[in-house]
Amino acid sequence: MRRWVVLIVAVAVAASMAGAAHASVAKTSGAVSLQLKDGAGLAKVRNRGTFFGRVRRGKIVATPNVHVNGCESRGETNGNMIRCKGREITFNTFGAEKWRLRLRGRGISGSGFVHGCLVLDGRETGPTGTYQRGDADPKPWPRERRRFALGSGSC
Repeated sequence: MRRWVVLIVAVAVAASMAGAAHASVAKTSGAVSLQLKDGAGLAKVRNRGTFFGRVRRGKIVATPNVHVNGCESRGETNGNMIRCKGREITFNTFGAEKWRLRLRGRGISGSGFVHGCLVLDGRETGPTGTYQRGDADPKPWPRERRRFALGSGSC
């Protein structure tokens, strides 16, 4: 019985978060879907919209309005940003107006609808993970730094 209660609560929380994400997406005109899967290297995402995910091992630098959890080490940078290092770090931009994220490490995954800019720089050897913008097919992260406009945003 206890398992069913936990399952029902988990489904209710997921449904409410999906509703919150949908409401935020509806307010972000010009946004495009973005998915990062098991990336290795550096990903920068910025501007507006709803974006959430995790870094399996590495570092996140974000504006203070981004929710970051799972930090083994946490601090501030010179530019009014929060730095979080560790394993299994999660992040989300629910409720944030304008935000910036810098994700570095391995196991970088994220999903959402973003209007702004994406910068990817995969590691030089081994698998780099995949990314997908809009309805395009998934592609491997580039091994050299590359910028992409998201939706009607600019870089």
